[in-house]
Amino acid sequence: MAFLGETNSQTIVNSTLGFIFPNGSIIHNDNGVYFQTSTPVPIRVPNACDFAMLKTIIHNTLQLTDKQFLDEIYYRQSFTDTGNQFRFQCMQLENDDVNTMLMGNHQFLCIGPIELLCTIGRTSDGILNLLEATMTPTHDALLYYNRRWNMSCQHNFVGYSFTGKIQKKIDIPSGCTIDELKDLIKQVAPQGIPPHGIHESQMVS
Repeated sequence: MAFLGETNSQTIVNSTLGFIFPNGSIIHNDNGVYFQTSTPVPIRVPNACDFAMLKTIIHNTLQLTDKQFLDEIYYRQSFTDTGNQFRFQCMQLENDDVNTMLMGNHQFLCIGPIELLCTIGRTSDGILNLLEATMTPTHDALLYYNRRWNMSCQHNFVGYSFTGKIQKKIDIPSGCTIDELKDLIKQVAPQGIPPHGIHESQMVS
């Protein structure tokens, strides 16, 4: 990844290798903490980087859409304990912490690359789009079990209506076939009342 005004070789010299752990987990162990995610993403952090630039680089590297936003950034910070053993702690990065991160990484080069865990949020439009993509459109329906239907005639208008107590309210998925509808009714019907259809004895003129 090249930065503005730099060649690839200059990018390597003037930056530090790092890895992003998008929406990862913070795991605690005997050495402190470590980050975990399905696939860490490599990144190069410029030596003269500030917080705003770091956020832009992460945003572009992860190719976030306009319905996503970079929420929080955590750095796996190394230090030595009283016994001169390397330990790691989780440090949330804010405006003035990027320089501290770079200085610490240069101090402990033997530890390895910079490790950043970031949380990615969704805008309200992004959440709605996600819900719409995962939800099957349905239609509300009311079920009457072993009730009657009426054929009424009023002012030359013939209409139909059901009588009886409403037993169930169901959602019928779009594109539902008749066999799927029968299965759905069987699933919600009270025990011992299979959907046999409308019988002549249930009609009232």
